[in-house]
Amino acid sequence: MPDTERVLHVLNSMNCGGAESLIMNILRNIDREKYAFDFLVNEAGEMYYYQSEIEQLGGRIYRMKNLKKLGPYLYTKKLTEFFSAHPEFKIVHSHLETTTGIILACAKKAGIPLRIAHAHNSRFTRTGLAAVPENLYKNRCRGKIKSAANCLLACSECAARWLYPGYYERATVLKNGIDAEKFRFNSEMRQQMGEELDVGQDTAVLMHTGRFCDQKNHLFLLDVFSAYHGKNKNSVLLMVGEGPLKNTAIEKVKKLKIDDCVRFLGLRDDVERLLQRADVFLLPSKFEGLPLALVEAQCSGADCLVSDTVTREADFGGAPLRFLPLDNAEIWARNIKKSGADRTDSWKKAVSAGYDIKSTAKEVEGIYDKLPSVSK
Repeated sequence: MPDTERVLHVLNSMNCGGAESLIMNILRNIDREKYAFDFLVNEAGEMYYYQSEIEQLGGRIYRMKNLKKLGPYLYTKKLTEFFSAHPEFKIVHSHLETTTGIILACAKKAGIPLRIAHAHNSRFTRTGLAAVPENLYKNRCRGKIKSAANCLLACSECAARWLYPGYYERATVLKNGIDAEKFRFNSEMRQQMGEELDVGQDTAVLMHTGRFCDQKNHLFLLDVFSAYHGKNKNSVLLMVGEGPLKNTAIEKVKKLKIDDCVRFLGLRDDVERLLQRADVFLLPSKFEGLPLALVEAQCSGADCLVSDTVTREADFGGAPLRFLPLDNAEIWARNIKKSGADRTDSWKKAVSAGYDIKSTAKEVEGIYDKLPSVSK
């Protein structure tokens, strides 16, 4: 093995999604004398959120149009050409769910020894009759993973069951590690963030972190907050993230006449500081693998209300957490209460449960270390 092995991670982008944040956490903590991370992402003109940091840490970003834009034939052709032009890659680590089947099949054909599939979700993104043709094709792509991958990872058992049906037992559950110490509750930081956000000590601060897309269910979240705020005027909602449905959410806020107490904070690199002031973290996702944002919120000790579509594996006892159905916003509103629980040791529970990034990075390093013994 050369002094530094280059690992190719394949993702949609390198902005602030859960998978992207996890890979960056690993990159910051892995032995970079042994492994360098490069990225193959969907072609786009913008500068990615993590791009500068990736380049500072010795990584490169390659861009290629995605499967939907190119179609199966051209996508396979472009991947084959890419792997042929980059024989330095001996490890391909794909995070693109069902498309992983095509990616790793091309990697196998190119003779790449270690081919890793990584499941981050628990169902198809789109559902309903209109999505049937698309999901039938995605199911075919998913079927290729079994023979193309020689290492299976998943953020949770439910994610493994979905992406690797019939053989999920082969998968290793890799915890979505975070820098637990960074999210440790600090009363002084809580007061400082209250001053920065201009919210009083008695103000109930609710918070959500997530990309503005259908999966994250922001419109339901706003119904929940509207119902809560109607009876608890001294309250605000912090919404962290960007995405295609952000303007839709902004319009709904105006329609509900809660625009004076809902704050759209965009992409932030200080979520751990915001969580210090948050009293309750809301995650009404329609589906998840195991959300990194929920790990962070529990680590900070904030009360958590989570949709019952999220796996119970996400509850590691770090903070008061309740799973609720998505059929009634009023039920969610009634369950928003500041428990007053001591938040001081929540971060220790995250570490004990295996969610510290140092443990995750070591585990990934151990997987990559197996490269010489992996058969084609």
